[in-house]
Amino acid sequence: MVIRKEKLDFLRLGDIDSASNGIVIMPIAEYLHAKGNQNTLHAHSFYILLLIRGGNLVMMADKRMYTMGRHDIVSISSNCVCSFQHNVPVEGCVILFTEAFFMQRYNTEAVPYFNFLKSNRMNGFVLTSDDIERCIHLMELMRVEYDTAKLGSREVLRNYLNILLQMLGRQITKNFGFVQMDEKEEKMVAFETLVDENYKQQRFPSFYAGRLNISVNYLNRICREKRGMNCGTLIRDRIVLEAERLLYHTFKTVKEIAFELGFENVPYFITFFKAKKGHSPEEFRKNQKD
Repeated sequence: MVIRKEKLDFLRLGDIDSASNGIVIMPIAEYLHAKGNQNTLHAHSFYILLLIRGGNLVMMADKRMYTMGRHDIVSISSNCVCSFQHNVPVEGCVILFTEAFFMQRYNTEAVPYFNFLKSNRMNGFVLTSDDIERCIHLMELMRVEYDTAKLGSREVLRNYLNILLQMLGRQITKNFGFVQMDEKEEKMVAFETLVDENYKQQRFPSFYAGRLNISVNYLNRICREKRGMNCGTLIRDRIVLEAERLLYHTFKTVKEIAFELGFENVPYFITFFKAKKGHSPEEFRKNQKD
């Protein structure tokens, strides 16, 4: 079912817990209740780790529906538009954290275990029963530490989180396209992060190459090697993704969406979208099934 709103909500950790300080740990049912509406579509400024211990959780993420069941563990990046609903009582734990919290004191040694979250909007994991028990135990330790809030708890939680991400990173599902981190992949992730932050204003590869202190030719070479397309295509794809989200999830007019995405000329936005998708924005919206 398509859910549309006047605009997409943007959640920050402070909206979930005003005293979050970079990390929030709570039962999944409490997290759903904290948002006020289980069907609310939203973007968010934090990363999510979900562990289902019982029941089912249905989630819509960028037009795709996912059903999670017992012992499923899923990570969701901060650039994924999603909503949750559960048809039966669901038990489990959710860990919400910001990039700043995790990266506050770590050097590049820890980066690969965090960047798999940034490389994909969603990650699923293939875990043995022993792996699941270890993850459950570790998340329970984190929940207790979070609830007691003792002196130095943030540092303890950061260390626990690092261990958890390392455990999950070793078992990431190949179906989600996990890639081995190396120097080029780190540049690629940095480029994608810059695109997420600037795509509405900056459409030329020269801006991103300059920010990364590399040439446009080298940036294109990395993009082709790591993502199979040049940097200009990746930038345009990010614009189209946001246009699809707004068309799919909001009541905004094509004109409003064009201006929101930095297009001064609406016909040019329509031409741009049609060149990428094969149909106009209005046709795209009409073709979505209710």
